[in-house]
Amino acid sequence: MSNDTGYKVCVITGTRAEYGLLRGLLFKFRDSNKIDLTLVVTGSHLSNSFGNTQDEIIEDGFLDYIKIPIPINDDSKEGMAVSAGVAMTRFAGLFTNYKPSIVVVLGDRFEIFAAASAAHFIGIPVAHISGGDTTEGAVDDAIRHCITKMSYLHFPGCRQSAMRVIQMGEQPDRVFNVGEPGVENCLDMKLMSRQELSENIDFKNVLRDYSVVTFHPVTMENNTAVSQVYELIRAMDAQNDMSYIVTMANTDAGGRAINDIWIKEGKKRSNWLVVTSLGVLKYLSAVKYAKLVIGNSSSGVVEAPSMGTPTINIGDRQKGRMMAESVICCVPDKLEIFKSMKIALTDEFQEKAKHIESPFGNGTTFKQIFDIILGYLEKREETNEKHFYDIVFSL
Repeated sequence: MSNDTGYKVCVITGTRAEYGLLRGLLFKFRDSNKIDLTLVVTGSHLSNSFGNTQDEIIEDGFLDYIKIPIPINDDSKEGMAVSAGVAMTRFAGLFTNYKPSIVVVLGDRFEIFAAASAAHFIGIPVAHISGGDTTEGAVDDAIRHCITKMSYLHFPGCRQSAMRVIQMGEQPDRVFNVGEPGVENCLDMKLMSRQELSENIDFKNVLRDYSVVTFHPVTMENNTAVSQVYELIRAMDAQNDMSYIVTMANTDAGGRAINDIWIKEGKKRSNWLVVTSLGVLKYLSAVKYAKLVIGNSSSGVVEAPSMGTPTINIGDRQKGRMMAESVICCVPDKLEIFKSMKIALTDEFQEKAKHIESPFGNGTTFKQIFDIILGYLEKREETNEKHFYDIVFSL
């Protein structure tokens, strides 16, 4: 991975979904003779309970990455706080010894907050991908904005998010609307055929109508995960001619309770396939051929519209985000979910979804980010000092 001659770029990944979004950029860093790449792997990647998804990283040829293990067995809100504290300590030690030229992070998870915080305190510039979004139902919303204020370079995924980053006082010449990495994956990755997907995941039901389901905890709510998942399951069962690929929840508070339900209920249903993780290639292939993407994952908001697949976005986790016209939002209630599914399954809506223009870019995100980061490193001044950008407005 490392060429020991270029600028020292450190990229952090803590989850399967995040790695899938960073993957194309990592290849560009790895293949450049001007970049000395260090990949740091943490969080659920290192946990058997969440699929040990570092295996996908190894399959991509990243063999000498650095592991930062953090405690994730306690998925309570207190446990998340403790994990973030441990992660910050360990990242501080890594950055002090390694002294990267820049740290690259994506999104809004607590382990990414810890990495950005450690870099900020030590004086290492941070490049933040996918800032400026709003997800009002998740603690990630505030975390994301905190990471924005600790970062020097900003790569939001749409114009609305870029404007929010500037509204937070970041200089416009350091804010680059590059689009979302997930859109580039959708447009450029060579996906499996439907038959190949069926054989690879050993689920023949993908050869007929199926949907992809992912439901994460809504971390700004208290103990709603179990009841909301059962409302979703009742709606899934009501659409009795549909099969489902269910991908499990992440390590947020309440995630294990959701996954226990999926495993238990999946054993009772032959039309379900419950998996810890599909990996980016199989996941996007599954989304491409699905009738619907259902749940509250960001992939239903970003990737699915780019692939022409309708989304049923449930509850408040993604509330406040830019939504394409192929996304139907509903409350976590069996009847409302079922009604939304019926609308999205009509021939008219299915056809409409195939012609939606994504608000998240044109599929050139990785090259833009690479070129901007390299240009910054080549011209970088010694200071990371930032000036607050004031916007003149009246209240």
